[in-house]
Amino acid sequence: IDGGGITFASGGRYQVGGTVGQPDAHDLQPAGRYTQSGGFWFPCAIASNGDADASGCVNDQDLLIVLLNFGQTGVLIADINCDGIVNDQDLLIVLLNFGQGC
Repeated sequence: IDGGGITFASGGRYQVGGTVGQPDAHDLQPAGRYTQSGGFWFPCAIASNGDADASGCVNDQDLLIVLLNFGQTGVLIADINCDGIVNDQDLLIVLLNFGQGC
């Protein structure tokens, strides 16, 4: 059983978090538009400023990650806003924060 760190909850556009004890790590069956993942935190679970590669800097590498995965689904590292698809909204987040942390 693992223990750890991130805990959050929201209202509006739904958000749940947690981390207490994790007996295993796996994805649960999707139900309609919603998917629940169990286990270790995955990149999309943590709000991002566009730093897709977690380098501490929003730069050309992050821009490339989004552009090379544009239109794809299921690419968590490039889905900056966690809406299920890499699109212009993800690109805009990277562009608006370009140079941040550098």
